[in-house]
Amino acid sequence: MSQTIQQFPLAIIITVKDMQKSLAFYRDALGFEMKEAWPDRERPMWTNLLLDRQSVMLGVAMRAEDVKQWCGDDPEELASKLAECDSFAKNKPGVGITTYLRVDDVDAYHAKVKTKGIQARAPKTQFYGQRDFTLQDPDGYNLCFYTPIAMQNCQSCGMPMTDAACGQMFCAYCVDEKGELKPYEAVLEGCISGYFIPMQKLSRPEAEMAAHALLAKQPAWAARKK
Repeated sequence: MSQTIQQFPLAIIITVKDMQKSLAFYRDALGFEMKEAWPDRERPMWTNLLLDRQSVMLGVAMRAEDVKQWCGDDPEELASKLAECDSFAKNKPGVGITTYLRVDDVDAYHAKVKTKGIQARAPKTQFYGQRDFTLQDPDGYNLCFYTPIAMQNCQSCGMPMTDAACGQMFCAYCVDEKGELKPYEAVLEGCISGYFIPMQKLSRPEAEMAAHALLAKQPAWAARKK
């Protein structure tokens, strides 16, 4: 299994209640390829499924008696695995976790999985430079399929970005020398002194009001308290 993890840019393992149902979902509906399986491919207890070198491993949930059989000679591991078994039985799997899986064309992929009977909302363009849609597997694990996209406007100041790279959120005026978003005050002053006063011919008070109004509409500052 360690070799499997080293080979792929994403490698996770999730516990499932019904392996055959999960295989039908991941392999048959979502198009994952079964790479390895144990003890066999027909009725695996563990399997490694690939989607463009992204690895999602499935392990069937074990009963307490199975855990005791496999881990009975290691008291510490036995206690840990029994606790995991109990927690899995009492709680909904996957709460609070979303796994991101990259695809070449999220709209084409969405259309493909819909033909397999998968219900998922239409892909949506996000302000953070990707287009995606999210669905749940049979056990309630959240999966987000995405494609990086080039944004048309800076998500900090709204300036058009005609040459933005895929996944780029901000224009050159809104980032520092490390490519990180500048503080709100710095971006605000840039809008005031670099755009509204010289280009829109506004007075300083008018430019300040206009800049505040502009930034209030931008996704980068949506959570900022006034």
